[in-house]
Amino acid sequence: MGAEEQVRLIAEEAIKDDKSLFLVGVKLKGNPGNQKLLVWIDGDDGITIDQCVAVNRKISAALDEQEDLIPGKYNLEVSSAGIDYPLQFLRQYKKNVGRSLKVALKDGSVVKGELINVEETGFTLLEESKKEQKEVELSFDEVEQSKVVVSFK
Repeated sequence: MGAEEQVRLIAEEAIKDDKSLFLVGVKLKGNPGNQKLLVWIDGDDGITIDQCVAVNRKISAALDEQEDLIPGKYNLEVSSAGIDYPLQFLRQYKKNVGRSLKVALKDGSVVKGELINVEETGFTLLEESKKEQKEVELSFDEVEQSKVVVSFK
């Protein structure tokens, strides 16, 4: 098992007591001795800086016990997945109902609209064109990537 997978297990253990939190991703970047360990977490109701700090401390303590997991110096950074991070999990879609999404499909097309419903196998967007609004149902299997569109209205 690689370092990223082991850190993923450590991170999941670090957040297990708060059922509203979930792990989005883990990435180890850089060269040995000068690496950055990035851990992205999210929450059903968002996430606070205090929650990120608490998770960071738990992961850091666990990594200190396994000194050889990441050789040399590294910086640990625990943060929210952020608004520009692609949606990957059902929980992320559910918390973004009412927001606008830009969805790239596996066939190369792109759909934009307001996320109005989320089910286990897919979701519904209210697509706005110049003439009308129409509901578009998409299966998660069709989706290459979904991102929340930030609006500054």
